[in-house]
Amino acid sequence: MPIHNANLLVREARLKAGLTQEQLSEGICTPQALSRIENGTENVSHVTFQALMERAGAQYGRFPVFNSRDGFECFYGLKRARLYLDAWQLQAAYAELNKLEEKNWADNRLYYQEWLLLHCRLQFLSGCCSHQLNYDTLLDALHITRPGIDLADFPECLLSQNEIQLLTCIAQEALYINMPSLCRKICEQLDHCLTGSTFALVEKERMQVDTSIVYVKYLIGTGDYGTALELADFNRKKSAVNTYDAPLIELTFLTGLCCQYLKNYSQADTHIKAAFYSAQAIESCYATLCREFLMTKTDYRITGSMKEFPTLPLIHYPSKNFQESVQVTDGLYEATTDSPYTLGNLIQDLRLEQKVSQQVLCHGLCSKSKLSKIENNMLQPDVALVAALLERLGQSGKIFPYWGNRKDAEFYDSYFKATHHRTMPKEIFKKNYNTKIENLIDKNDTLYYQKYLINTAFQSNSADERLQRLTKALSLTLPGFDIHQICSYRLTCEELSILNNIAHEYRHTKNSHLSSLYFLQILAYVQKTRPDVLMQSKFLPVTGYMYSRSLYMLKFYQETVALPGSFDISIMKYHINSYGMFLFFYCQALGESSRFEETHMTAIQAYAISILTERSTNASALKQYLSDDFTIELKY
Repeated sequence: MPIHNANLLVREARLKAGLTQEQLSEGICTPQALSRIENGTENVSHVTFQALMERAGAQYGRFPVFNSRDGFECFYGLKRARLYLDAWQLQAAYAELNKLEEKNWADNRLYYQEWLLLHCRLQFLSGCCSHQLNYDTLLDALHITRPGIDLADFPECLLSQNEIQLLTCIAQEALYINMPSLCRKICEQLDHCLTGSTFALVEKERMQVDTSIVYVKYLIGTGDYGTALELADFNRKKSAVNTYDAPLIELTFLTGLCCQYLKNYSQADTHIKAAFYSAQAIESCYATLCREFLMTKTDYRITGSMKEFPTLPLIHYPSKNFQESVQVTDGLYEATTDSPYTLGNLIQDLRLEQKVSQQVLCHGLCSKSKLSKIENNMLQPDVALVAALLERLGQSGKIFPYWGNRKDAEFYDSYFKATHHRTMPKEIFKKNYNTKIENLIDKNDTLYYQKYLINTAFQSNSADERLQRLTKALSLTLPGFDIHQICSYRLTCEELSILNNIAHEYRHTKNSHLSSLYFLQILAYVQKTRPDVLMQSKFLPVTGYMYSRSLYMLKFYQETVALPGSFDISIMKYHINSYGMFLFFYCQALGESSRFEETHMTAIQAYAISILTERSTNASALKQYLSDDFTIELKY
């Protein structure tokens, strides 16, 4: 069912939750507007539909439509700003948020609410904010949808993700303006709300981790260092497995801080330095804040390279407080007079703007006839297909929080667990997750079957067999693929990931020269098609790490050292685990090129990230390599 006939979905979700129209609509729209939505006489924008479905606790929804192209651009721009903030790329986040203000938030107050939330996050991360102003702005933003909320008593509220994130940030700011009891009450209630929520696993666990950071800070403030250490260390390990980079660095620092207060100085040193050098490696001002805090608030001894490593200066960004005068609406529009802007419209517009033919876009995914029907709104695409089409047009297909149906939700939750299984024995991982995925799909679910084949390819111990399985997975959507003609194709994230892995596996075979060929062709594809940063961040960090490893293992040291000039190396910093692996080989190539000072500085960063991401074996190996090969002692 297309979302522009959302009346039945909203009404069904409301009745299932046992809510009145007044309860469901509170702060989102008027009860009268909700009545018109349910009667099908008024249409609803994606972000408003999402808020209503989240308020009702619905487990899944349908793919969205927007009321305009600006609506999509605001939705996508907010996702891009989140990426920048998670990577501490604050200047890029600030520029992105300014663009959304210029679009007047697509005339939607829910986009305005999220924009205020992200601006307050920017202020906090910069280390230059007024905590009282941030607190007031966050509270005003929350009141956009929750005007009557009692911060000390909201456990029965059905909260949206933005509302949960606003409350998390409010709790954090409450600590800084000397309201610790309010911070504790908010955190305890959020824990209750999230435990019983129906959010997708990846979204739910990230929000739980973010809330844990605030509660750890509260516990440290009360002197309960033992409980704080237990909570910080548990969520630090979870973040390492789930690759939540931003909270991982902060939780690692907090873990070290608790160890310092408990006089476990060796562990304190390990975690504090891992957080500091990792933050410095990705050019985050968090390194500056860490060092200043240690120097002024603790008796921690700053030694070795930690004294000498340059940190970024703190930059003040103009604050954006809530304005009553801002003119934005509820995101509703007349169903009979206004045409919705569907994903079909978006796909067609992007395709024409990029001068991509239907044949190239749909190759291996669907027929031209089916694509035409999608573009002309005669057919509602399924979740996997629309994501693949968007990715072939350079947009991330992984940005929508609602999966198409219960089966889609179960598949993606299981797939997330299966791809983050580092802490589990292989046989348990296979039994619990891959078997569940296998039972959810059949071979006609081409795009899901492709994901399944990729996952199972690495159960083999033979490089040739892994290559065979990966090639089979690629052929499902790219039959007859020719690596030499890569720039004549349009590729999904999954296809690019397969090509990454094929290139990586070739280094173990008699055709090892093909490894470099594949990686070079992937970089050529990126250079020609220029995918959006949200899409690049999903595959390019892995390309950089795998390519550096391949070149180094083939003893192409000069080529390894030259890699940062081959593509936008800043993208690597959006995925700290891949960046750490890149630095692992890059620093050794620097050593082989007799650039020993750079070798040492880069090795410290690589070592720290290995500790941060729970890869202590890599850290020990690197330390040994430096000593054995270059007589360099790591001054950590």
